[in-house]
Amino acid sequence: MRPWLPANNPDEKFASLISGIHQVEPNYSPGFEIKFERPFNNKTKYYAKFIQNESIKTINGLLDSLQEDDTPQLIKYRLNDTLNKKLKTKLKDIGNIIKEQQFELSYINPRKTTFDIDQEHKTNTFVFQLLKTTLIHIYLEIQNVLKDWVKDELIIEDFYSQLLFEPIPDKTYIQEIKTIEIEPAKIQKQPDKGDMEVSLKSFTYKDFHKNSDKLNDLCDSLKKSGFIDSTTTAANFKKIFSGREFTIPIIWTGNRSEFSYFIKLIHNNHELVVNLKQDQWKVAVNCFIKADGSKFHTSDRKQQRPSKTGDLLDKAVALLF
Repeated sequence: MRPWLPANNPDEKFASLISGIHQVEPNYSPGFEIKFERPFNNKTKYYAKFIQNESIKTINGLLDSLQEDDTPQLIKYRLNDTLNKKLKTKLKDIGNIIKEQQFELSYINPRKTTFDIDQEHKTNTFVFQLLKTTLIHIYLEIQNVLKDWVKDELIIEDFYSQLLFEPIPDKTYIQEIKTIEIEPAKIQKQPDKGDMEVSLKSFTYKDFHKNSDKLNDLCDSLKKSGFIDSTTTAANFKKIFSGREFTIPIIWTGNRSEFSYFIKLIHNNHELVVNLKQDQWKVAVNCFIKADGSKFHTSDRKQQRPSKTGDLLDKAVALLF
């Protein structure tokens, strides 16, 4: 993938490859976004999509692994390994390459240069400057998501002054996303497993630490039967049964009776989640929203079992046994 290799020089090579990259969706609520210079040929378009996908995969992979095992020791180890060992090392390596190959930002500033001169050098400059920016972005996103576990928080300027030893550019290309009412996703320090007190942010599947894969099966079953949105990811679905805070509610595409019966099955009938002592509906309306994006309300709660789809819900919930 090194863009300066002779095999990766021809721009036409990448024209047919761009459409083969399918966008990866984040399993977290982004706190930052990259506003980089616009790609100017097939090669820069390809690398821009490729780098973006790989950055999301990196963050998704770390967070998914911590959802499976969120012991404090593992979180600290993974954070140190990802932030301090891998990302900081890669940033320093990229910084050295940029200096050695003279990939300065000025080469891709569309207001200061033309792109028909030394096209290959400008292309490689674009790739490495975007890669550098993306590595900083990954660090900031992980730091934001796991802010309770990061002791020494870095701001954007710190990466240039402490790791890259470069002048802080006029444009860092990274902007913080201002959110309204939605807090950043985070993995919080957990109480002892024997402590049954639980936040009203989400349900807590009693077998989450040993058999969380069963939630994948439940998610697939609910999607297949049309009870939840077909684009729901297993990672997001599992978060509403983790006992932790989350940012992306699940879209319930079934009707109100089906929703009420589902909550009754998991909480009252089969006691698959930690008992919330009459507060299960408060948690339910926090975890799920209607297909039109509106919230459920207490008045939406129905007592009767849905006659046509009750069996489907029984079979779906049975996957958690």
